[in-house]
Amino acid sequence: MSKKIDINKLLSTGSAKQRAVLLFYHYNLKEGIDKGINLNNHILPLTDKEATELFNSFKDNEEIKVYNDYRALNIQVIQAMKWLLQLIKSFETEYWKYNALYLQNKYVLTGGEKFIKEKYTSTLEDMLIYHYSTALEYYSALKIYIKESGYRDKYVIGSIDLMYKALKADWIYPTLIGDKEIAQNLFDIEPDEIEIKDILKLEFKIEYETEE
Repeated sequence: MSKKIDINKLLSTGSAKQRAVLLFYHYNLKEGIDKGINLNNHILPLTDKEATELFNSFKDNEEIKVYNDYRALNIQVIQAMKWLLQLIKSFETEYWKYNALYLQNKYVLTGGEKFIKEKYTSTLEDMLIYHYSTALEYYSALKIYIKESGYRDKYVIGSIDLMYKALKADWIYPTLIGDKEIAQNLFDIEPDEIEIKDILKLEFKIEYETEE
C-alpha cells in the first residue's frame, strides 16, 4: 500500500471492507512508526485529514457493522501476534538455557554417571523442542486464521512473517547420542497438524482440515 491512494475514488466507489482495511492499515502503521517499529519501511497511505474522512465514511448500519467487525478482527490478530512474540521469546530463553545446562552437564557428570548424563540431556532436549514447536504451531495456526478470516493488513502480517523468519533461522544445539556429541538443528522440525487444529479450534473458534 505504498502507492498513493485516490481517496476520492475510494470514498465514492470503494466497498466498506476496502475502506476498513485501508483505515486500519493506516492506524496500525502509524502506531508502529510512532513506536519506532517499521522494519519494512512502509509509508503511511493517508494524511490525517484523509484518515478522518475515511473514518466518517461509514454511514449506515451495514457499513458500521463492517467497520466494527474488521476492528474486532484487527484487535484479535494483533493480540495473537503479541502472544506469538511471547512464545518466541520463551523459546529463545529456553534455547540459551539449554546450551548452558548442556555444557554444565557435559563437564560435571563423568564416568559411571554416563546414563544419568544422557537421560538428563534428553529431558533438556525434549523441553527445548516443546518450546520451539509451540511457537511454530501457533504461528501456523495464526497464518491459517488470517487467511480464513479475510484479514489483510500488510503491516501486521509482515511483522508476523518476520517473527517466523527469526524462528526458522539456524537454531543449532548439541546433544548426546550414545557416547557421541551430535549437532542438531531445530530448523528441521515440522509443526504438528493435530496441534494446529486444536489451536484453531480453541483459540480462533474455527474447524479446519489441515493437509496430512
